[in-house]
Amino acid sequence: MVAIIAALAATLLIRALPQYTLVTEVIASLFSDLPLHHLALKVAFIFGTKLFGGFRYTLARFAYYIDLLNVVASFAVFAWQFRGREKIEDELSKFGSNKIDIPDLASLQQIKRMALPFIKNDGIILYPNITYANREEALEAVKLTNDYDQPRKMMLDVYAPAQKPPGLRPVLVHIHGGAWRHGNKNMVYPYENDLITEEKWIVVNIGYRLAPVNAYPTHLKDVKRSLRWIKQCIDKFGGDPNFVVLAGDSAGGHLAMMAAMTANEARYQEGFEDVDTSVRGVVSLNGVLRTHIDKFFARKVVMMKGPLDQEFLQEHSPATYCQKAHEKGNLVPSLVLVGQCDNLVIPEGAREFTKQYRIATGEEKGASSACSYVEIPGGHHAFYAAWGARSVYSAAIILSWCRELHNKNK
Repeated sequence: MVAIIAALAATLLIRALPQYTLVTEVIASLFSDLPLHHLALKVAFIFGTKLFGGFRYTLARFAYYIDLLNVVASFAVFAWQFRGREKIEDELSKFGSNKIDIPDLASLQQIKRMALPFIKNDGIILYPNITYANREEALEAVKLTNDYDQPRKMMLDVYAPAQKPPGLRPVLVHIHGGAWRHGNKNMVYPYENDLITEEKWIVVNIGYRLAPVNAYPTHLKDVKRSLRWIKQCIDKFGGDPNFVVLAGDSAGGHLAMMAAMTANEARYQEGFEDVDTSVRGVVSLNGVLRTHIDKFFARKVVMMKGPLDQEFLQEHSPATYCQKAHEKGNLVPSLVLVGQCDNLVIPEGAREFTKQYRIATGEEKGASSACSYVEIPGGHHAFYAAWGARSVYSAAIILSWCRELHNKNK
């Protein structure tokens, strides 16, 4: 009950103070997905205060009783994570996947992961900071901004299994989030770890130039440039250039979807119009899929001045571009994961995208749809970022979906 009241209070605070949505949502994610760490810190603080005689004072004793409620709430939030398992299995059955073997959260491996939530799996080789821009593009990036650091944003990291599997392996390209204005390629999420070590996929994390220095669609064009490099060079790292899946979180989910939906469009591939930038599928993690009504995107990312260019916004919003993408043959299989309690990128945008996708393809809602929508119970904006129950569940979903997609298209 305490945990539920706390969650409701956080939601009401976010709705009442939208200017602090990012901060409050990050805090909510930390408390929701790392409750045991919060509990450990709280217990350590209580014992430390007691050791130094802090509870001799009335106010400190009052805070102590409040903290006891926090301890109970942390246990409740931790237990709440496990309740999502049945819902996840039910959602999986709807999109026609094979039975998923969701890892046992009580196993030694999962306990170690939850104790060290940002730990990377063993058996992974990193090839860092590979430039995907050519010389002319790098010089142009400096010339436009007078910033010699810009070419460093046009780099990617390749992650591969330490034990090289036979033949070429499928490739997943992850595009980081950060509101199109922040972030970098350096974080490797739990699902990427497992995709490399368990499925032997090659994973590529890409960077791209950011607003406000670079107005959108520079971001999209950089994603295309990275795809050019991947199609031409990834086989040297054991990857199959003919089987590439895009993935992205938050703003990266928008870029992943738009890159897939505009495959081979010359206006976004100046100088390499003949390179095939098509992909086999897209995974969106709390992706921003309804940008045509997002004033932040228009003013702070596209950097529009004066009246908004609605035609441009409609063309760069996945939810409103589905029909055109389908007509061009660019509506690829998609997995849309959202956090049920995400107040930064609310689930309605992903639901609208899924609806428009299915309308465009003429599919009925259900198992036959090529657009799979899964809502993670209790998930906030970054439920997938650190090892915890929800990231384990979402990793199992992504691995299963990627495996099935690959098996269907070998």
